[in-house]
Amino acid sequence: MKRTVLFDNLMYPILLILFMVGLHYISGTIKFPVESSDAQRDFNTAMGTSLLSGVFLLSIRILQQKVANNLLLALHVIKKHNDFGLHRRILSERFKKQLIWAISIGFIMPLLYMISEGVIERIHEKEVFIVAMSAIPFWLLLSLFIMQLTTVNRYLWKFLSDDTVDAMGKLKLYKYVISLTVTTVITTSMVFLVIPVFWINQPIHLFDAIFISCLFAFFVVFLFTPLIYFHHQVKKIKLAVAKEIDKTIAQLIKQSLVEEKSKEIEHLLHVKETLCDPKSSWKL
Repeated sequence: MKRTVLFDNLMYPILLILFMVGLHYISGTIKFPVESSDAQRDFNTAMGTSLLSGVFLLSIRILQQKVANNLLLALHVIKKHNDFGLHRRILSERFKKQLIWAISIGFIMPLLYMISEGVIERIHEKEVFIVAMSAIPFWLLLSLFIMQLTTVNRYLWKFLSDDTVDAMGKLKLYKYVISLTVTTVITTSMVFLVIPVFWINQPIHLFDAIFISCLFAFFVVFLFTPLIYFHHQVKKIKLAVAKEIDKTIAQLIKQSLVEEKSKEIEHLLHVKETLCDPKSSWKL
């Protein structure tokens, strides 16, 4: 089952990468051997945008699957699993709206680039047309990835404010939220691993450095800051649960119910030990 899911997730991104590389090769953007600085820049751009488009598509698919799985688990914790269909429809509607925006950005950005470079008059030429068309999926998937990244995480965060669950339930909710955030961090890391392709045998321009720095800062603020906060909250909840367990055990001992409640005490001690062990912090 996992192999099938992995194959499905990888198949379309790989096909997209191969398709875009093929388009760039036909247009002449990718040439062998690479003999000049301009040719190297074109090669880097073609390979970078192709690889990133595939990574964006893969990341979007992974995030959607992860949020669906964790959403269902979170709804089970708050005993509202029957609302899963409703939440899925809400996320689906948001995705459709974001897709419309992403398509618009996908067409607008290549157009703006051609206008700024003064090649809009050459759109009838095969090379220019193919390069422009190949830029559409890149900008479309880039914008859709960023919008999905923010939407799915923020959507799951709201379950943390549910006051109807006990401390153990809160820990589970934090587990699912942190799990999604970590998945988002991993997919984002894949994006940053591909970015250096643009600078193979090329200097890093000031604009590139500023853009990447701003992008990195955004991800740090949006992902790592909440992640640190979540872990801090988890520690607080664990401490409160541990104190409550100690109090309960002390009461049982004080009431001379050690023999009658031995299994309960053993269970409470096991829960406390599990919660206080950082290596198994989510084995609830």
